[in-house]
Amino acid sequence: MQNLARAVLVLFGLLVLGAVYLAFSVEGSRPSVPLTAEDVIGTWHGDRGARLVVTADGRARLTDAAGWMCNPTGQPAVLTAEGSWIMDRHSDESPGILIKFIADGTPPVPGCADWFTVNGTGKGGTRGDGSDVWAEFLGSGDRERYRRAPTG
Repeated sequence: MQNLARAVLVLFGLLVLGAVYLAFSVEGSRPSVPLTAEDVIGTWHGDRGARLVVTADGRARLTDAAGWMCNPTGQPAVLTAEGSWIMDRHSDESPGILIKFIADGTPPVPGCADWFTVNGTGKGGTRGDGSDVWAEFLGSGDRERYRRAPTG
C-alpha cells in the first residue's frame, strides 16, 4: 500500500512539473535561448500591410504602419520612417529591440520610439522554421502582428 501511495505521489509530481513546463513554453513566453541580433535582422511583414526592415548596421525602416502619432499633427496616421535600433527589453515584456524613428519628410518628433518585441523561441521557433515566431510594437500604432520573411 505504501508503494502505491509513493507511485501516485510521484505521478502527481510529474504531472505538476509537466503543467508548469507547458505554461512557460506557450506562445508569448520568454525564449528558451537569448534573443540575438540575427533573430531580428531581416524583413518583417505586418498583418495589416506594414513592413519593417531591420539591418545589421543598426538601421531600421518602417513603411505603411497605420495609427502612429509620430507626426507634427499628433494625430494617428500612416508612418513611413527611418530609424536606429538597439537590443533592448521593456521591463515586463518579451525581448526585442528598441527603435527610434524619424518620420519621412518631417522634423524629428519627440518620443517617436517603440519596443519591437519578439515572441517565440528565437528565429527558428519551436517548429524550427520560424513559422511560430511573431513580433509587435508595444505602444505605437494600430495593433499589428509581424512575421519575419524567410531568410533561407
